[in-house]
Amino acid sequence: MLTFDSPVNAATQTKRRLVELPFTERRDGTPVRAFHASASTTVREGAVVSDIADSHGSRVLTFHRAAADTELAAVTLSARVRVETDGAANLDGYGWPAPPTEPVHTFSGSGHELIFQAAADLADQHVPLDRALLLLWGATLQGGTPTQGERLRIAELAAARTGEINAYLGQTDTYALMSEGEGWYGACLYRSALENLFEIYLGSLTFTLLDAEDIDDTDEELRTNLSGVRGAGTAVPEGVPVSHWWWEMATNG
Repeated sequence: MLTFDSPVNAATQTKRRLVELPFTERRDGTPVRAFHASASTTVREGAVVSDIADSHGSRVLTFHRAAADTELAAVTLSARVRVETDGAANLDGYGWPAPPTEPVHTFSGSGHELIFQAAADLADQHVPLDRALLLLWGATLQGGTPTQGERLRIAELAAARTGEINAYLGQTDTYALMSEGEGWYGACLYRSALENLFEIYLGSLTFTLLDAEDIDDTDEELRTNLSGVRGAGTAVPEGVPVSHWWWEMATNG
């Protein structure tokens, strides 16, 4: 059976990476239970992409699984499992592939469909903000252009969730601080999802919801921590606007 090597490790992994799971897989009981259940599904249904033996006789296996959040978007999840010589299987890490070598998120809907679903998510307080922002980002990558009515509607809905937008910026900071190692993808994704919201939907309203200095501080963290990362360019999604400089910095150092 898949286990954590300690309750502290279980709580730490869950706190850091539960947000990387599809919203539909975060709701199974307590956060730790949901995290473990999702990881177990990935080990059970996923494909082994790596099997490495260490000097102590243990093996570290990595499993990947494509998980759908909605019919319009899917995410690749990666479970790293350490199998000890006595057969115990401990979950070493779970969430997005770290570091990724291929696009982590894929979108199957049209730009219009993604925008429509994002607006519905923003209107539903039970759906976390990160899924709506991900769908809006996917719409831009798919070449979708919102109508004026859609822009105004999404701006209105987003303004009602200002606290969550600030928390999302805080999570961007967390990934930025981790980006020297495995967190570069999260840092770039979160920053792009925010910039997409700012540029296309909120405009000047942005600075009534967020402190400009907080955004500048995040960007400074990105400049400091992404420099020299040299992440895989193959993990950068197609269609990223040139103005989103953090992707270029993360993959070209």
